[in-house]
Amino acid sequence: MLKYCLRENLLTAKPDDYMAQVTDSRVFTLEDIVDRMVKRGTTVTRTDLAAIMQLYTQECTYIVEEGGSLNTPLINTSFSISGVFDGADDSFDAKRHSLNLNISSGLALKEALTKTKAEKTETASTDPYITAVCDKLNGTTDTVKIGSVMEIIGSRLKFDPKDEEQGVFAVTGTNAIRCAAVVENKPARLIVILDPAVPPGDFTLEVRTKLDSNGKTTTKTLRKGYYHKTLKAII
Repeated sequence: MLKYCLRENLLTAKPDDYMAQVTDSRVFTLEDIVDRMVKRGTTVTRTDLAAIMQLYTQECTYIVEEGGSLNTPLINTSFSISGVFDGADDSFDAKRHSLNLNISSGLALKEALTKTKAEKTETASTDPYITAVCDKLNGTTDTVKIGSVMEIIGSRLKFDPKDEEQGVFAVTGTNAIRCAAVVENKPARLIVILDPAVPPGDFTLEVRTKLDSNGKTTTKTLRKGYYHKTLKAII
C-alpha cells in the first residue's frame, strides 16, 4: 500500500488547491530483494541468488560504460548531453558538458504500477516541501556544479543556520553533507552554495528544520523534506 498525504499546491493561485505527497515509502536494497526472493521459496541458494544479482548489476553497468542503452522488463535507459557547444567543430569537454543517463520504467514495472493501491493518511504534512531546484550560475535543474549557487523553491523551508542539525543537506547513501554557506533563508525560497565537500555524482537534496510552518517559532521536532528528483553534482 502506497501512503500519501496532502499539502498546499504552490503551483496554482487558488488557496484551497492541494497536491499529494508520497510518505513512508520503504527503500529496498539488493540484499533486501534477495531476502524476499528466498522467503518466497526457490531451489536456488541465497549465495547463488546474491551472486547472480551482482553479475546482472555489473553487466548492466558495463553496458552503460560502453555507451549502450538498456531495454529490460524493469528499466529502459537512454543518454543525453547537457551544455553548449561552440560551433560544429567543437567536441565534448567534461568541464563544459555533462553526460546524463535518462531512466524510464520497463513493461514489468509499468504493469506493477497499475496494481499499486494508494492510501491517504489522516493529516496534511507540515514538513518542508521542495518544488524546484536550480543551479543559478548554469541555469540547469538536473545538475548542480559543486561550489555553485543553488536556488531551492518550496514551502516551510526556513531553518536556523546556527543549529547544525538544521539546513540544506546533500545526501549520498548514508553520508549527509550540510551546505553551510547560506545566501537567502526564507520559507518559500532558499539560496545556498553546494558545499565543495559534496562528491561528484547523484545525490538527494534534503531540507531539515525545527521552525514552525511560519518560519518564526522553534519547535522540538526536526522535520525533513526531500526533493523528489535525484540531482547530479558535477565538477
